[in-house]
Amino acid sequence: MTISYRFCLKGYYGLMTDNLESRVQVLEDTLAIQNLKHSYLNACDSKDVPVIISSFVSSSCLIDYGPVGIFTNPEDLAQVFKEVACHDFMLESHHAHNPIIKILDSERASGDWSLTYHLINLSNETITTLQGSYRDLYQKAEGQWLIQETVFRATSSLNLEIEERMLKVIFAGKP
Repeated sequence: MTISYRFCLKGYYGLMTDNLESRVQVLEDTLAIQNLKHSYLNACDSKDVPVIISSFVSSSCLIDYGPVGIFTNPEDLAQVFKEVACHDFMLESHHAHNPIIKILDSERASGDWSLTYHLINLSNETITTLQGSYRDLYQKAEGQWLIQETVFRATSSLNLEIEERMLKVIFAGKP
């Protein structure tokens, strides 16, 4: 089987082979990884901690969310998430976009994503919009793709305060 990376006219990078079955498998794996990432982010929004945990490999993972923390297992991330985000006054919305998924082999893949994150905090009456990027590594185990490593870096932030029914800019720019 001949394998090479090439840029398709539609702008997607992918693992291309001479074998139709292999090419279909690459497409299925790419879609499964996209669904995994979206399921994870939807679970963050809906505060579904079991789905968050099940999105990662159970051991030997790296979760590097910068100032939020660096974790080596999903349970430690979930504990911080429960303490910080699992409140009715935290209205979050994660939007992943512009994915570039590379299938490295039948059990490994990488992914780069852009993220737009919105938070309305009803407790302290603030609104935050954050832009950034994820760099992920995925592992396929028992036919299911899971996140093995994820690193998020913020690139810009807009923090607003609600004061007397008016918005006040607290910060705008690179973090």
